[in-house]
Amino acid sequence: MIKRAAIYQLMTNFDEKLKSKEVQLTHRDLSEGTGRAETWFNNSFRNTEDLQISSFLRILAVANVSHKQKTDTEIDGAFLSDIFTSDVLETASTINEVAMENDAHFLDSSFIQSKEVLFQDLVTYWGILSANNKLDASEEEALKEIRAILNSGSNAEQEEDNE
Repeated sequence: MIKRAAIYQLMTNFDEKLKSKEVQLTHRDLSEGTGRAETWFNNSFRNTEDLQISSFLRILAVANVSHKQKTDTEIDGAFLSDIFTSDVLETASTINEVAMENDAHFLDSSFIQSKEVLFQDLVTYWGILSANNKLDASEEEALKEIRAILNSGSNAEQEEDNE
């Protein structure tokens, strides 16, 4: 689930850059520019597909051509930093932490509470995926558990503040 949130974050950031005045590419333009079917990128975006590095590089190449046409410059580090934000990298780090442990660690309340701000953000992304019917039954159940853990942590803090 964390991986899906990272992909969603990355693809949303990428989509914003593609629509920017410096690039101005539609999903169709991008798909056709990479030699794919006209709905390829839109489907990948909507389904939060885990793109291969080669596909990502092809997308960047098309974006670079458009960027050069509009600005007379190539895309730069700032362009990439807007895609690979600190939030995306933090989510990726959490994927690594969970991978080093076991799946049960992912739903451990102390782990989730130790990364409360991150998980609150992830719950927002998962909520969007859930609303678009992109989570399976086990992911929906995990989302409920994570929400309950976050809510119990918030309730405990409120009780301490009231004392």
